[in-house]
This record gives sequence, structure tokens and C-alpha cells, in this order.
Amino acid sequence: MRTVAITEQGTRLRAEGKFLVLESEGRAIKKLRTHDIEQLLLFGNVELSAGAIALLTRTEIDTVFLTLRGSFRARLWTRDSKNVVLRCDQWRRAGDDLFTLDAAKRIVLGKATYQRQILLRAQRGLQDPALADALTRMRVLIDQMQVAESVDAVRGYEGILAALYFGHFGKLINQGEFQFQGRNRRPPRDPVNAMLSFAYALLLGVVEAEVLRVGLDPYLGYFHAPARGRPSMVLDLMEEFRPTMDQLVLRIINRRQVGTADFERKFAESYEAILQEEPEDADPYDVERGIPAVLDEEQAADQEPWRPDRPAVYLGQTGRKVFLGEFFRRMREPVFYPPRGQRLELRDVIRQQCYHLARVIQGEEPEYQAFVPK
Repeated sequence: MRTVAITEQGTRLRAEGKFLVLESEGRAIKKLRTHDIEQLLLFGNVELSAGAIALLTRTEIDTVFLTLRGSFRARLWTRDSKNVVLRCDQWRRAGDDLFTLDAAKRIVLGKATYQRQILLRAQRGLQDPALADALTRMRVLIDQMQVAESVDAVRGYEGILAALYFGHFGKLINQGEFQFQGRNRRPPRDPVNAMLSFAYALLLGVVEAEVLRVGLDPYLGYFHAPARGRPSMVLDLMEEFRPTMDQLVLRIINRRQVGTADFERKFAESYEAILQEEPEDADPYDVERGIPAVLDEEQAADQEPWRPDRPAVYLGQTGRKVFLGEFFRRMREPVFYPPRGQRLELRDVIRQQCYHLARVIQGEEPEYQAFVPK
């Protein structure tokens, strides 16, 4: 079973028996067997016939409609879990301050440990004094975060750790045409940030599908604060896998699979126009999380305001195809999963972590353990 992405603009999917046929100007250009598809991603202007919709719902294929830049539009979903008991337990746990604090700490611990591992591996070759200092500070902050007394404080530590991590992330890029001066978004203003945002948007879709499969309420998380329209549980479970996306971006750049010519630059008439197109990926620099004031001076949450004379940068058509191919390849790569004592595809690891959290919520397992690759 695999995920299929359709990026060809102006195309249409129709049903033909157990197959989906992709047409362009009335001519068939691709034929897909539904038996092989678990998830279908439709980017931009791709139409579905009534027959295709019926076939997709009958075969229970998760179909996601996205903008060309990866922003979520809608989902054709037929597999909502009927596990109302799990959702009741999830809401009950949200009122338990000790449980939510422990869950938040463990989520951030997994992510920060993984981020530090990435920098530490790079430092062996770089031998950079500033990076060495950052690694030491990250270790101290991780230790301090584990004795934090509120979820707000944990969010603050996570913000500082993210600022340190992205403050040195550019040193891991060895292709001179790509420069990274720090994380920016909504809109991304350079190719590296464009790829990071696109990767996080794709990851969001994968994690959301697994959260829905398990039966968790996607809008009630423990680390991310509840907010209208924010899939906080999905964002919680994304955290430990974000560094995997960072590594994917580095791999694509350093292997010269894309160049700066594979990106498009767009001037927006207003900031509101950008917000309508940009995915809500809850970046580590998102000030809406409510970072405590005591940590504000060390939290690089504020970025330079949007300016109409500065273009937003996005992956172009060729760059998107390359990136999507590498993203799906990464999702299929086997990694060792300690709880099972075996190697699983990364997408299966994401699924197992969702089930793991569900069991913790229901008291079947003692505590949540984030996944950190060895």
C-alpha cells in the first residue's frame, strides 16, 4: 500500500472498474490500481469525477485535497474510528495537569534529543566552537526542561531549544547556492525554508491520517494549546518526526537533487493573502503558543515582518515532484523501532506511536516514550 500524489494541473480522475484513470484534455496519461493505494494526495487543480469519488469512498482510500504549496484544503475520509471511549479518556486526561505536563515534557524531550543528535553528528566533521557551545547549552536546557512545573514553561524551553538548533542548522548545508539564516515562514523567504514548510505540511497530512485511524480527537492535544481550527493532537504527535523532515531537506540539498532554479518567487498583495495559502504547521517559532515572558528574550519567535517588496519563495513544479518522490521514499525507509524490536517503515512507526499514545491515555501503558532514531 502506498501514497500517490497527483501534481499535474488541469487533470481529472475518473473511475474505470477498480482503476483510477488520470486524464489530461480527454487523454489518459496514467492508470492507478486502487488496491495498491492507501492515500491519495491531490495538489492544486485536479478534479474528481462522481465515479471516482464513489470508487475512492468504497475502497476507503484517504483522499486529501491540497494547494500547490501543500496547504490542506479538504479530506475525503470514510474511516472515522467509533472508539468513543478513547476520546472520552483523551478529554478526561486533558484535565489532569500532571498527565499533560508529563506528556508535554516527553514530546519535547524526544524532539530536542533528535535535533541535538543531528547537530552532534555534524559537529564531528565541522569541529565548530560555536556549535559546540550550542550543543552543551542544549543538553543543559533539556535537563532543566524535565523539571519544569508547567506546560507553558515546557513550551518556552522548546522555543529556546528550537532557536539554538535552527541557529546552527545552516552549517549542515554544503551547497553554496543555498543559504539559511534562520527559520522564517508565512511566507517562507528562501528555498531552504520553503522546503522545510512543505515537508512539515506533508508530514501533517500523514500524522493526521494516523490520528484519525486510531480514533483520537485531532483537535485536543496536551503540548499544543487548544485553539479554534488547530489540530493540536496531530501537532503533538508530529513533533518527534519534524527532525526527520529536516534531515530530508538536508539530504535533497546536499545531494544536489534540487537547485535554486527549482523554486518560484511570488509577490503577494497583502499579508492576508499569504495567510490564506500558507499551512498552519505550528512552527517552533509560532508565538501563538504562548511562550512565558520570562523566556521571551531567548526565544527567537519574532521574525522580520512581511514586506510587499520581498517575495515569498515556494517549490516550483519540478522541485515539488523531486521533493514528493524523496518524501514518499523516506516514508517507506525501514528504521529500527525499539518497542517492537524490529525494523518498520517510517510511516508504520508514526502509526505505532499514535497507538502507543492511545494506550497511555487509556492506562494500558505507564508513560509516553517519543521515538528517537538511534
